[in-house]
Amino acid sequence: MLFEKSDELLERELKVSPLAAQTYSKSYRYFCKGMAPSYMDHGEGCYIFDVDGNKFIDFICALGPVTVGYNEPAVNKAVIDQVNKFASGTLQSELEVRLAERLCEIIPCAEMVRFVKNGGDATTAAIRLARAYTGRDIVLMSGYHGMHDWSIGASTNNKGVPKAVCELTINFTYNDLEDLENKLKANEVAAVILEPIQSNGPKEGYLEGVKELAHKYGAILIFDEVVSGFHYALGGAQEMFGVSPDLVAFGKGLGNGYPISAVAGRKDLLEQIEKGVFISTTFGGDSIAMAAALATLDILSRPGFYDHITKIGTMMRDGIQERIDKYDLNDVLSVSGLPAHCGVAFEGHGSLSYLDIQSVYSQTMLQSGILIFAIYFLNSSHTEKEAQAYLDATDKAFFLIRKAIDHDSLEGILIGGKVDPVFKRNIK
Repeated sequence: MLFEKSDELLERELKVSPLAAQTYSKSYRYFCKGMAPSYMDHGEGCYIFDVDGNKFIDFICALGPVTVGYNEPAVNKAVIDQVNKFASGTLQSELEVRLAERLCEIIPCAEMVRFVKNGGDATTAAIRLARAYTGRDIVLMSGYHGMHDWSIGASTNNKGVPKAVCELTINFTYNDLEDLENKLKANEVAAVILEPIQSNGPKEGYLEGVKELAHKYGAILIFDEVVSGFHYALGGAQEMFGVSPDLVAFGKGLGNGYPISAVAGRKDLLEQIEKGVFISTTFGGDSIAMAAALATLDILSRPGFYDHITKIGTMMRDGIQERIDKYDLNDVLSVSGLPAHCGVAFEGHGSLSYLDIQSVYSQTMLQSGILIFAIYFLNSSHTEKEAQAYLDATDKAFFLIRKAIDHDSLEGILIGGKVDPVFKRNIK
């Protein structure tokens, strides 16, 4: 494959925009330089076409928002119909009423809804509501919750966040109730926020335990379902595991690629917006995204939608493990995730770092026409055909990883540059 136009555009954008991407994970640094496209022209279902005309099966799905598929006719029609009316206007759209009502029917904990744009907007709104309601400042969190100060300040990527803000958020360990309770005991906590599905999911009774502990110590429980929402079940992880939080943040998959997110939950918490809690955005009532969301929800609600996603994901997850076993790679590769959102986790070996091994994987998948990082997303247009293509490419990649490990070298294997993410793990 040639990437002449992509490379030209990349060179131009690097002069005027940092990382040549508006999202870290869409930057050229997350792929093998010289071996990957940087710019997309169009998409169809689960396929994308880059600006040089190369075709790939897409298992990234725009980092999760594309739940139905690219260029979906029903979503397109809903959007075009609304485009011919207005996008954002002086008054609200009827679509806002319909979408809020629909989400209150779908989401177990939802009594009221507030719309914003990005997942981080929704989690930040939930934190502000919890702090206002409890009169407390400290937040306990597990997982990634966006770029806003209260969240990113508790990570190693907190440059530019005031120290005083960083000290208000404390991380706790997922699937460890003892760790959570110790931190609840030691602090006056406003909110416990977590991604309810991390790695291979919650241990039996874990989410129930988190809810019990949060309420025992007077904290508001928030589920961040920006990733899990609309990917595993229509009502999210709370429907899947039967545990309802006080507040929930949804985003990504709600609009099949159109920018929309929401915070939903108990009425007494959301009503604080009418009583001095400031959560207001110019584009929160964007009618184009709401039209897309309503059309997307119609498709997600069809019988068998999630059965199909789970079937394809299970085929892929089982196939990954079979190939790990085939090439005796259990010491460096592992399967991580539930069927709908799963993939490969990498560890270093000998002189090879985990990024060296991931680079071999990434390059081989790209050469096979598969666009993926490590963990895949699925949309409803993926079929067994695309899943088998993924597994065939995975077999080639694991063969080369085995070869690299046996020789403790990438020589003759890695042709392009290495994967070089902005934020790296602190281990090999």
